[in-house]
Amino acid sequence: MDDELKKAVQKTKAAAQSAFPTERNSFKSLLIGNPNYFGNLAESPYKPIISITYNTHYEDLACLGYHPQQQKLEAVVYILQPTGYGTDICGSGTSEYVRFYISYDNGATWFDQGMTSFQVYNIPEGTEGGKRLEYAASIHINPKRKFCILDPLIKARAILSWNNPPPPNQPNWIPVWGNVRNSTIQVEPFKFIPLPPIFEAAKVKIPPILEEVLDLEQPLETLKKEYNASQLAVMYKDKGVPVHRFALKEMLSFISGKTSVSAEAFTKLIPDIQINPNIGDLLFPKTDGDISYEELKCIGLDPNHPDSLVGVIQVKKSSGYSGGPCTKGSKEYVSFWADFDGNGSFETFLGTADVTTYDIVQITSEGIYYAVRLPVDLEKFRRHCKKGPVVVRIRAILSWNIAPPGFNPNYVPTWGNREETLININPIAGVAAGKIAIMGGIPVSFIDNITGLTTPDAKFATNNLPPDDPDGNAATPGRPCPFARRVTIQGAPIPGYSYIVEVSPDGLVWTPVLTDLLVTDQFGFTSTHKANPVTKRFSYLPFNQNIISLLAQWDTSGNAKWHVRLLTYDAIGNLAGVDNHVIQLENTGPHAFIDITSGAGSCGKFKIKDIISGTFVARSENNYLGRYSIYIEPSINPPGIGVPVPSSGLFNTAIAPGNPWTLNTAKMKPCGYVIRVDAVDRSIVNSQAVGLWASFSDGFCLEEKLEP
Repeated sequence: MDDELKKAVQKTKAAAQSAFPTERNSFKSLLIGNPNYFGNLAESPYKPIISITYNTHYEDLACLGYHPQQQKLEAVVYILQPTGYGTDICGSGTSEYVRFYISYDNGATWFDQGMTSFQVYNIPEGTEGGKRLEYAASIHINPKRKFCILDPLIKARAILSWNNPPPPNQPNWIPVWGNVRNSTIQVEPFKFIPLPPIFEAAKVKIPPILEEVLDLEQPLETLKKEYNASQLAVMYKDKGVPVHRFALKEMLSFISGKTSVSAEAFTKLIPDIQINPNIGDLLFPKTDGDISYEELKCIGLDPNHPDSLVGVIQVKKSSGYSGGPCTKGSKEYVSFWADFDGNGSFETFLGTADVTTYDIVQITSEGIYYAVRLPVDLEKFRRHCKKGPVVVRIRAILSWNIAPPGFNPNYVPTWGNREETLININPIAGVAAGKIAIMGGIPVSFIDNITGLTTPDAKFATNNLPPDDPDGNAATPGRPCPFARRVTIQGAPIPGYSYIVEVSPDGLVWTPVLTDLLVTDQFGFTSTHKANPVTKRFSYLPFNQNIISLLAQWDTSGNAKWHVRLLTYDAIGNLAGVDNHVIQLENTGPHAFIDITSGAGSCGKFKIKDIISGTFVARSENNYLGRYSIYIEPSINPPGIGVPVPSSGLFNTAIAPGNPWTLNTAKMKPCGYVIRVDAVDRSIVNSQAVGLWASFSDGFCLEEKLEP
């Protein structure tokens, strides 16, 4: 079925569902009066007035895929009707919400991964007749990974809901307008072997000499093997993989003359393999590539910054991808072109994205869904909304293991296919304002915008570890954490725009943060990025020049609650928007003190078996104590001997003189000792570590007790 026919069939299916224009136009007001007006709530004290659920007349979540290496879940949404989205592009439009879930047990239980959204408008130019606009929504996830010899497949779910955000942790929630899509996705495996379990499984005792020279805690990286054509011929001998699949690169290289190997020598590379006499027709199809192994199903534009084109690919077979998850596998390439002048030539090559795929024996008949994402700079094609929407036809070509040449938008791949769609480029007035995504190393969704402290489920953006882990169990809710020292501000770039980050203690008087930024590019090189000396604004750098999207670095002081805002300016200097946040500082750090009050007191002499006692203080004045510990130095006694009581705690002690402590000196070795208390608070320090420290000690001498 050709592309236009597929679109026409899909539009016919959408039209078969009732439009309910009156209910659509009054959607929010109807929900205010009766949250279950449309009968989509499974449990509700309200009786439904009309039954409308899973209605895809206006929008349809068509594809859901995952990029294992980038850890991006991608959903492609079709916008199908000329009206029904609130306003034209000069208005605010309405929101399409997508909430994502993953499941490790084939859908028995689901884990909420978060929600994203994009704005849609009434755009007849892209939706009349058989046309549709295609958007994409994306979210970063961090699924559990396994060793590469284990099953790497899990389930993903996306819930699309127009103008009504799906609530969290309700994977079976039913949208009124929208739908639900499930996919099987592949998680990128660990490609290393932990040594101790291997030795244990083999019941092998590690010789002491090896324990001295091997770091058994350091996993052994596997060899990411890449098979050549002759090896793949043996591997795929009984799996039905054709020679022009597994030897594609070698065949094309031979035919193009890019090898000095003779024809006779080439056939010896794959002995016992019969090559079809019509191999040329298979390698160079006239109209369409072979989609029996993979197929590009959907493409769309993610209008959230940076603008990115997304493709979702269905992989259909268990073998034919150059090796399993422990190998290098093979690439699925998707190249994109745009027809900006509307003449059908697709003269503008936008770039190529790729994803790595493998032979996966656990694949089912539904296949595995992958995704690719290509950031694109569409800034010069924007225009004011009053001049009408900018609707552009996009062509994407999927090609297995051979990247489509950028100069040929009519390329027909050996393995793969072509898809076309329409996208809408947001107008200048419709470009979303810049957003702060990460503040002080913590995603802003994990910072309470009233208290300025981290939420119980907070995680660091770069390592996904909690800033507060009181019992060593990452699943236990953490206590709220403030911020200290340097606070780093990060956010996605808007091409052609500039910005200022400002801070204020009261929300009235604002100070710009103008510290020079040391940014890192895609190759790992650093450079200094400075604010414009006249406007005091920084220009947004593209991702490849600033891979962590660093916006500002604020060197803080004091313990107050501060306001932080990002002001974004368009290409001609107009204010495009403001993003406001609150952050609680705690730069003082905790207080620690300990003394000996029994016997000879501080620096006194004691006899073994004496009970020494005293008081100690471990406090954060604003109640942000992380933990304290009390211990003896030097550590010369056997385990369990010479341990103060208490030896640790998680909460503030009383104010001075503090809480009591005792030490039973029985069985301790005679020596000069200090008893030390360390206190650490929960402040997130310099956006990457946790805890300002304080320490104090008192000394004593322990002598042998002379027997009478």
